[in-house]
Amino acid sequence: MKGKIDFEGNLRILRKVAGEEKYLLQHCPFLHGWKPCGIWCPLFEEPQTYKIKDKIFWNLALCKKVLVFEDFIDERGEKIEKVAPKMELDETE
Repeated sequence: MKGKIDFEGNLRILRKVAGEEKYLLQHCPFLHGWKPCGIWCPLFEEPQTYKIKDKIFWNLALCKKVLVFEDFIDERGEKIEKVAPKMELDETE
């Protein structure tokens, strides 16, 4: 799957529409109206990357799902290309 966070912070997923591919705005299924899924939501996490056999994938955790992308662009800034840092427990506290 291919996706992006657009310059306004909204999630878009690449879909085929009338024979051509377009990044379509995704809407929150839990709110009334047409509120887009995006960084405004406290349950929208930052994309994380991981590597399997020299291939990079992006995980995007949302309110009730984790989406996995083979190609992901963050238009808020740079394209996310680094592997997510390892989380380590701070045992000094």
